[in-house]
Formats: sequence, C-alpha cells, structure tokens
Amino acid sequence: MALKKLIFQPGINRDRSNYSSEGSWYSCDKIRFRQGYPEKIGGWTPINITPFVGDANSIIQYGTTDSNELVSIATNEKNYILKGTALTDITPLRTTFTTSTTSSTDNCFKTTDESTTVVVTITGHGGSEGDYVTFSGSAAVGGVTAANLNTEFKIASVTSNTFEITVAAAATSTVSAGGGTSIVAAFQYPIGSSTITFGYGWGAGTWNRGTWGSSATTAIAIPARLTFQDQFNNDVIYNIQDSDIFFFEYDANITNRAVQLNTIVGSRAVPEQVGKVMFAASGHLLALSCTSFGRSTTTGISISSITRSGTTATVTTGSGHGLSVYDWVQFDGQAPSAYQGEFQVLTVPSSTTFTYTLPYDPGGSASPVGTYVKVVYSGTLDPMLIRFANVDATTGPEPTEWKPELTNSAGFIRVKQGSQIITGFRTRQEVLIFTDIALSTLQFLGTEEVFAIQEISDNVNIIAPKVVAEANNVVYWMGVDKFFAYDGRVSTLPCTLKQYVFEDMNKENGFLNFAGVNSEFNEIIWFYCSGGSNSIDRYVIYNYEEKIWYYGNLTRTAWANPGTIKFPLATFNGYVYKHEDGKDNVVAPGDNPTAIDSFIESADMGIEDGDSFVLTKRVIPDVNFTNSDTATAQGTTLTPEVQVTVGVRNFPGAAVSTSNVTGNTLSRDVVTTASIDQYTNQVFVRARGRQMNFKIASEDVGVQWQLGTTRVDFRPDGRRG
Repeated sequence: MALKKLIFQPGINRDRSNYSSEGSWYSCDKIRFRQGYPEKIGGWTPINITPFVGDANSIIQYGTTDSNELVSIATNEKNYILKGTALTDITPLRTTFTTSTTSSTDNCFKTTDESTTVVVTITGHGGSEGDYVTFSGSAAVGGVTAANLNTEFKIASVTSNTFEITVAAAATSTVSAGGGTSIVAAFQYPIGSSTITFGYGWGAGTWNRGTWGSSATTAIAIPARLTFQDQFNNDVIYNIQDSDIFFFEYDANITNRAVQLNTIVGSRAVPEQVGKVMFAASGHLLALSCTSFGRSTTTGISISSITRSGTTATVTTGSGHGLSVYDWVQFDGQAPSAYQGEFQVLTVPSSTTFTYTLPYDPGGSASPVGTYVKVVYSGTLDPMLIRFANVDATTGPEPTEWKPELTNSAGFIRVKQGSQIITGFRTRQEVLIFTDIALSTLQFLGTEEVFAIQEISDNVNIIAPKVVAEANNVVYWMGVDKFFAYDGRVSTLPCTLKQYVFEDMNKENGFLNFAGVNSEFNEIIWFYCSGGSNSIDRYVIYNYEEKIWYYGNLTRTAWANPGTIKFPLATFNGYVYKHEDGKDNVVAPGDNPTAIDSFIESADMGIEDGDSFVLTKRVIPDVNFTNSDTATAQGTTLTPEVQVTVGVRNFPGAAVSTSNVTGNTLSRDVVTTASIDQYTNQVFVRARGRQMNFKIASEDVGVQWQLGTTRVDFRPDGRRG
C-alpha cells in the first residue's frame, strides 16, 4: 500500500472516547499548536536571585517614569517588589512596640543555656503562629549576640503575652530577662494560608457564633489568602480579599514598606473590608464587595484655645481628648471661618493638645473657640456594594478620598442580581462585574451620578475571582462547569476538553484557579487544581486564533501577562519565571537546565472501520528542530531528537501492544519507539492490530521541535488475528 499522510485535526479532543476521536489528537503535555501543527512549548528561567517566602497568588509587572521595570509580588505571607534581580520585602507593619509603648519591650528576651530558642515577652503582642517580627536595638543576651537578635524572625509557640523565636546560634547561659531598654519590635501584617484550611480554634468561623473566647465546635473552612493588585502611577495599590486596602509608594531604591491606605495623610472614609480593589478606566479606584459608607460623630472635649502658626492650628482641650493621628474632627462656631470644617488630626503632642492643617493662614487665633466632634467613618459589609474614590478634575485620581460630597465624584452603587460580587474586570470601555449568578457592566457616565450599572446576563457563573482574561476585545472566563466568552454578548465557549477539565477538578479549591494571556501565541491559559490535588497542578489553553484547545501539567501559582518585561511571568516555589525564555526548565539561578518532557499522542485510527488488521511497516518523519541547541553552555555537543512511537491494539478497551522488527511479541503496554533527529530519513517498525495510534515526545535538554506531516507505510493485513 502507498504511504499515507498522518493528518489530524488541530487541538485536543477528549470529550469523546479514544476510538471515536479518530482523526484527532487525544492527549498531550507541554505542547502548543502553530498554524495547526503541534510543537513543544518554550522554556522558563528565574528572575530573582533570592527566593521569596510563601506561595505567590498575585503578580503585576509595570514600568516607572524613571525607566525601571518592576514586578510586585503578593504571597500568602509577604509582599515584595522585584527590581531587576533584587527582591525587596515591602510587607506592611501591623504594629510596633518600643520601650515607650504601653506594652514595653524592655528586657523582653529570655534565653536558655545551649538552646537556640528564645522566649519573648510582650504583653498583648497580638501575633499569631507563623507571623513575622523584626527586632532592632537589642543588646546581647545570654551569649546570643546582638546581631543574632536584631533581625527578622518567624514566631512560634504563641500565647497572648509570649512567643518563641529561633536564633542562629545557641545561648551560652540562661537569662530570664535581657536585651536592654532600646528594643524595637516591629510586627508585620499577619500571614495567611496558601490553600483552604480548617480550624477549630478561637477566632475560627463567623463573628459572634458563640460565647466570647469559645472555640468552634465544627471545623471552619478558612480560605486561602488572595491578593488583588493594581498599578497607580509608579505605585501599587492592593488589598487582601475581605480585608484592608494597602498602598506602596515607589522610590528608586525601594526603601518604603506598604502601608494601610487609611493611615495616609488625607485618607477619609476608606472601606475597611474589601473583596477586590481595582481601577476603572476613568481613574476611579473601585472597592468591590465592601463596607458601606457610614458617618457618625461623638461630642468632643471642651476647647480651651485654638492658636495657629501659619496654616497649622493647635487645639488645647480642657481635659484628655482621646484623639489619635489620622482621626477626623468637625469644628463649628469658630472665627475666623478658616478654623471651621472637617479636618484630619495631624499630630497629637499631648493628651490635651492636637493639631490640624488650615486651608489658609487666618492671621490670628480662634475667637470664639467653638466646639468640635470626633467623626468616625465606618459601615457594614455589603457583598453587593461597589464604592469608588474621588477623581479630582484638576489633579486626577484621589484614591484616599472616599467620602461622597457634592463637590467630588466619590460615591457608591449597588449590584442587584446575586448574593456576592466575585470579581471585576476592566476593559477599555467598561468594568465587568461578576456576581455568583450574573454579569453586569459598570460604565462611567461623567455626570453627577458618575457610574451606571446594567445587567448583561443572569445565567452565568464563575469559579474564582482570577479566572478572567481578555484578548482581541473578547473577555473569557472559567465557570463552574463550562467556559464563557463576552464580546458584547455572553456565550458559552465550545470546548473539546470540557469533560476532561471540569470532571477532574478540585472545585473546593477552585478559588485558587487563575487565568493569563500569552499573546505571542494567541493563547488564554487557565491554571487549576486537578481532582486529587489541593494546589494548582494543571493548565488548559484556548487558542483564540485557531479556536482549539490543549492542556498539560504544570505547577504555577500566579501569572502576569507580557508587559514592560517582554515575557509572560509566572511564579512557583519562591521564584518569578520568564516563560517562553529558552527551551528548558531552569529551576533556580545558576542551576543547569533540565529537560521539559513534552508529548502529543493521537487517537486510534484504523482501516475499513477496524474490520481488517493493519500492518505498520515504516514511518517517514517530518520534524522541524529549528532553534534547538546543538551544544550545552559547557560546550558538550547535543543532537536534538524526539521519540516517535507507533502503537497498535485490536479493540478499544485493549492494552496497546506491538511486535518488534523481527516479529517477536513485546510485553503488554510496550510500544515501538524510535529516536528521530534532523538526519533521520525513515524508521522501520512492525506493528499489527486493528487500530493504530501515533505519538511524538521529547525528553532532552535544548530540544525545540515542531511536527509536520508524517507519513506511514501501512496496509490491510487480513481479518484474523
């Protein structure tokens, strides 16, 4: 019989059985299609020299006005800025204790002879197991040097007033209390979980579920920490899901830590609990699923005097005012009128004095001194609420101003359909708002109403907040049981891997799933947890140019689309990797490359509907090795090659088996495999069965391959086995 071209439909189809998928590719790993032909994916290399701590769940890359390329990384334990190859910890501080605070740090260290465990006593420290604290200012204690104490630690064995740290070298004596009176203990923001966990302890579960201090009686699911980031000029604004909003202010040397947005001078009515923070195209900072706007007041202490120095007013009260820096106060009845209005406390020099900034110098002290009230901005959580910060007509976005007034554009709007906002996604003309059952569009009006919201569909779902991606003005997302697309209207995205993906997925950890774009290859990629995994271990790709699907196995925890760094970025095990960089897997800086194992295998095919046996005699390969390496970095010669396999079986449910070239029957599940390089003309095989399949694979470093049109010499060989 004449040679037959092996022509398969592009993409992978696993929503039919192997035999009924004849003419298609059936399984694969770490391949993609280019113009209908399969090829191995590109490799990856790490950027950062020092690994980060925790599992990254969010990364964004952006360029600054002074031409620096930055990557902002959020893990379940810390926050980092990656500049070049240098990683800087910018995790915000929760609180700081010193010798002057109510709970003093004086001589807080206790050492034990020959032990590296140091017990720290700080009353009401507020830390939890695994949190981080940094000490400075301590003297040596019990033979533990000052250098070994004045550093960062992960705390353990926590009680309400004590915790333990592990120092680098053991103490040489027992000291019950030491370190001196200049110790500073800076506690970082508490860590979170990287996967769903279950707890019974104090604080697990909903607030007010039982008596104060009681433990949960049933296991409470504690979700993994998710962080949402957005660029703001050179800076970054982010939030931890269902928690606070934070702000990182850029400087060229990356010396600043992130801070809570409501601690910045001028911040007012900042939402206290936010599902997701993001910018609209109009410049408004949006808070999705957040606390409502609320304003209450309490009567202030009688004022003795209000003096001024330039535009700084100093208020003296008749007794302790109880105010703190960043509090807001409302003044009434003062003259001149510059003293009246709502102001933020600038400093608190003493218990009976505080200062604030006047709009202009009134030229004299206040008379009469009038009264003031303390203003508290606090609301209740509304999972269907969207709030937006002000955009000043002259200066632009003001992410610190959330109080709605007639003179600004801050405000709020509520989504109607659903029980909770899951996420939002910015496009060029709108912000798509996803609830658990509906999709709406949030559009900027530019009028007094600022925004309008309109429902698009009430028959959609979404599995996680980070599974949305856009390409060519089409928005794609992963639902609970299918994929969706939106191009002005919502449609179900046809998928030849729907059963393979959704019926073998750990949906309990589905909120970890995330999407990304690899625009060079026209790909939308979704990473997800397979049915037997509690962490991300698989991906599925939709090629929107060719409208085909393929999949593979790869552990990544976050993705950033190509930007100022011309590669897609992904994270795993402490490193940010540039994908499509090279051909191999480089695990850590300085490591030798290791091979990326890739393969693609066809569905079974036969002759005359499988009525006759097929005898396969030879294979004439068509493989392109362009861009493969021919030598290692050390000069070792490489010969790029792939393995081509032909397998046969007699029935769809039978195991694959073959005979070798001399006719000897090989063991069950063994197939005829031959290595193919660029100089291979043909490969002789002898494989007989009613069905045949074809596979190409690579397992060597430096290999980059693309399969063309392979030809096979096979013929009918009777009807009896």
